[in-house]
Amino acid sequence: MVTNLPAEAKAKWAEVVACRSVPEKIKLMREFISLVPKHKGTSTLLANVRRRIAILERELERKKTRRKGGYGGFSVPKEGAGQIIILGPTNVGRSSLLVSLTSAKAEVSPVYFATRKPIIGMLPYHDIQFQLVEAPALVEGAAEGKMDGPQILGLARNADGLILMVDLSADPVEEFRMLRSELERAGIMIEKPEGEVEIIRRSTGVGLQIIGGGTLVGCTLEDVRRLLANYRINSALIRIRGKVTLETLEESLFSSLVYKPTVLVANKLDASGAKENLILLRESMKEVVIPVLPVSCKNNEGLEKLGDYIFKMLRIIRVYPKEPGEKKPSSKPLVIDEGATVIEAARKLHSKLYKEFRYARIWGPSAKYPGQRVGATHILKDGDVIEIK
Repeated sequence: MVTNLPAEAKAKWAEVVACRSVPEKIKLMREFISLVPKHKGTSTLLANVRRRIAILERELERKKTRRKGGYGGFSVPKEGAGQIIILGPTNVGRSSLLVSLTSAKAEVSPVYFATRKPIIGMLPYHDIQFQLVEAPALVEGAAEGKMDGPQILGLARNADGLILMVDLSADPVEEFRMLRSELERAGIMIEKPEGEVEIIRRSTGVGLQIIGGGTLVGCTLEDVRRLLANYRINSALIRIRGKVTLETLEESLFSSLVYKPTVLVANKLDASGAKENLILLRESMKEVVIPVLPVSCKNNEGLEKLGDYIFKMLRIIRVYPKEPGEKKPSSKPLVIDEGATVIEAARKLHSKLYKEFRYARIWGPSAKYPGQRVGATHILKDGDVIEIK
């Protein structure tokens, strides 16, 4: 339990959180490490803090490179219902996948490392679109800085989800091992944890608010309030998913780990020996809980399923707003997280609807009957029509 940290260590971490200067934050983190007792119970915490220091140091180095006129990082503004980064080793078919699914102008080439910068395409899915971003090839040692690795992994860290690609005509087991290893070294998890926490500090006086549809286990909001007060966090939005304990919540303050929902696309199903390699891949992944989609970009085999995989893994729903007095709802859905409530939808639609909310009427899967009158805490489902009063 990290709740046994000395008071001076907790106070030092509060300084870390409040600090905006990267060099000063690194200095304060090192001071924090010196104040933490070294034993088995704090080993994970210390490893997480050291990982965060390493990430910040690489960020500083990239900024220095840009100031000297060198090559900077990658930046891709998000569009659509979700941003998905396509990662894989060289010549695995990343460009072929992007071209097959979108109208992107990517160069499909047998030449190794042909893709040198991110390439963007939009994948239509029913009445929404997903943004697919082909990243340059990921190589062994990327997390330590090799071949633009930090920039590529930075794209993955900021994305909503990942497509990992392996080549069924080569050694897909080793390729997946390498991809997973590099992501782990960069603090990116591809398997869903039991509980997820995101703490967003807000201006003072607002207090603590828990959203996201998750469940607190073995603790109450008052316990959370007391814990965060130790770190001088008295006003925050706490987004939780799954089952979250007080220990999970506290560990999230120190950890740089992020979870990214992932699908593994096994390409070149048309190649000789591909089916045998697919069997070996599945056997090697018995303990890994992520979906595997075998495809052939050459023959367009299996590609029609990818939109369903992405929609499911992002855990999102589509809700259709309807103006009072109108017969038909908007044809453009509001995309929100699975488990979201009516008041969360109101907040995303317009601040006035949120502030002046009285009640809503619902048509669709979450309604007991058409036009059901519901309150702020009603949980929405995919395909619902919502009219806010």
